[in-house]
Amino acid sequence: MSGTTTLDRSRPPAPGPLRPFHFPGVQRRTLDNGLQVVVAENHAFPVATLDLVLPSGGLAEPEERAGVASLAAGLLESGAGEMDATRIAEAVDELGLALETGISWDTSLAGFTALTSRLEAGMRILADLTLRPTFPRHEVERIRDERLAALLQRRGDPSSLADELMALFSFPEGHPFGRRLAGPQATLAMLTREDAAAYHAAHYLPGGAWLCAAGDVTLDGVSALAERFFAGWSGTPPAPRAPETPVRYGETTIILADRPGSVQSEVRVGHVGIPRTADDYFAVTVMNAILGGVFSSRLNLNLRERLGYSYGVSSAFGMRKLPGTFTVSGAIQSEGTTHSVSEILRDMRRMQDEPVSPDELADAASYLAGTFPLALQTTDGLAGKLTSLAVYGLPDDYYDTYRDRLMSVTADEVREAARRRLLPDRAAVVVVGDASQLRSGLEDLGVGPVLVVDPADVLA
Repeated sequence: MSGTTTLDRSRPPAPGPLRPFHFPGVQRRTLDNGLQVVVAENHAFPVATLDLVLPSGGLAEPEERAGVASLAAGLLESGAGEMDATRIAEAVDELGLALETGISWDTSLAGFTALTSRLEAGMRILADLTLRPTFPRHEVERIRDERLAALLQRRGDPSSLADELMALFSFPEGHPFGRRLAGPQATLAMLTREDAAAYHAAHYLPGGAWLCAAGDVTLDGVSALAERFFAGWSGTPPAPRAPETPVRYGETTIILADRPGSVQSEVRVGHVGIPRTADDYFAVTVMNAILGGVFSSRLNLNLRERLGYSYGVSSAFGMRKLPGTFTVSGAIQSEGTTHSVSEILRDMRRMQDEPVSPDELADAASYLAGTFPLALQTTDGLAGKLTSLAVYGLPDDYYDTYRDRLMSVTADEVREAARRRLLPDRAAVVVVGDASQLRSGLEDLGVGPVLVVDPADVLA
């Protein structure tokens, strides 16, 4: 019919223009005890999130007590002030609080989300949890034993085992990042109530800590609550360790963990990554999206769509204050394992050797920029961004230009980021699978030595 437009159904629609987005203004105040209040107001709904973030996490604990930071955080809800675990749970339920506790390598966190009318009551509970935990001995033993049981269970799961081995072999021998944040079996089994209490006394202090609040709040209001409920709290924790984090291997090294009879392999390829404050963060973020960070990435299209070896392969940078991880992950059919390892390394090299296409670049940057505001639709997500600003020392207007900086990354910057940050010739390659089927093929690849390991011998 004359004048009819024919649709090209061989290509997805082009992304539309980005919708306007504005990150709320960041306000700060430092209280007399050193606690820093960081606030982003959003009065659309009568809800707010308040997160107390302490500058002590996994790197603050001694190696002989590895896991104690995680254990202490996990015990905060087991008893605090005049309340036992049952009373805390009842109070939280009555107030409708969404309570959160946890740690990272850099921080410990305790916080809650609540209706604005419940903030005062929520802050009272938060102060009890963080200032006056009781660490009941029976709860310490229960949670410790549960974590030991969970650790053994995870090691029976090939995916979890591959993740643990990947961390171990990505970092230099003895580096804390080479172990689980919750602690290895050897030290976790020895932790006591006294260890948890001692860690809390040394590190749950206001100096250098942040109270990040987002939602239907004001700086004056949050500061007043903090001054009221944290009155008398004082002290500054010792600085956490900052170990050197060099790349472990001088050549690509394959670590093969035998799992007889497996019909598929868990494959991990990676090495030391970058710190969160790296100067090429935006270029690396876009580069990783093209390589393996989104469903339409090169790795996934190659190993899932073209070769049919896997349901999905992805890549990610885990960023911290110190250089974190870079890891490619996938579950691969046994017969395709050797070829997949070769293809993963080849795709990493292609990122270094060939410029990405304009369509790849535009699609990746548009996806990242377009989905960024989704993380800020809740007060919890907004508070998380405030935490990033605080912990990593980012400027207050950082997120105002975040999407523009993603969209401005060029093909040359992507290739330079790949050349600087991808190490296909020095990577650790972890394969959990049937060694009798895989070893000779992996050796024939000629990419580097193949080490056959028993996880029980190398994991503490």
